[in-house]
Amino acid sequence: MEISNGKYSHTYTSTASDITPRYRLTPNALLMYFQDSFARLMTIHKLAAFDIVKQRRMWVITEVQMNIEPTVTYWSEDFTVELWVSELTSLRIYCDFRIVRKESGQLIASGTSQWNILNLDTKRLEPTDFLADKLTVVPELMTSGHKKVRFPKPQTIDMQMEHRVTLLDLDFNYHVSNRSYVSIALLTMPEEDLASQYLSSLTVHWLHETYLDDVLTCTLSRQGDGSCLHTLTNGEGAVVCELMSTWQPRPETPDVSEVLNREL
Repeated sequence: MEISNGKYSHTYTSTASDITPRYRLTPNALLMYFQDSFARLMTIHKLAAFDIVKQRRMWVITEVQMNIEPTVTYWSEDFTVELWVSELTSLRIYCDFRIVRKESGQLIASGTSQWNILNLDTKRLEPTDFLADKLTVVPELMTSGHKKVRFPKPQTIDMQMEHRVTLLDLDFNYHVSNRSYVSIALLTMPEEDLASQYLSSLTVHWLHETYLDDVLTCTLSRQGDGSCLHTLTNGEGAVVCELMSTWQPRPETPDVSEVLNREL
């Protein structure tokens, strides 16, 4: 791991569970390694979750926008996450990132994320002024800007399913993990679409916490531009997570011999 010109980078090695049958990093893996790098950077600055909880504060990720390339990533391959704080407002921290294959530098994914500090006692957002002298801001944007994403209202329902929260969906706070929401939402995609297309972009807005045994209603609404709106609501009808996905025709999959003959 290293910090250079305000940017933090860390190299990981992919495991079998990170890879799809088409040799791509799964959406869950992309989110997991990006968020792990964020946590590592905050740890360096003594702003990790276990640091700020002593001040009755906690980190909350509220939004991610990510563009995903059709880049192969094989089992046991090294890839690097590079991220940096790109904007610091009075209440929000924006962190941009890119993920690349270490050997070739080929882009796997890139995007931006929005974070807040929550006061554990009041449940209100905390001002970010105490971060200003600890974090270096690098105003390089991996998306068109940091404006709040406006999700459309579903006009039609093309697919609907229910999901009861299990232990496997929870994080160490006993809330549904933000990555679990993404995995659950993408279950609404029809199998024929998954067989012929790859996920090319993802925008996620997390709104409310949910817990073990909560029942989530997940709907898919296709938009006029071809994108897909995924909406998760709880038993009271409140939207807990919104997700917009775009898809592109799936490129040809490499022959299996290319994978088996890799030098480790």
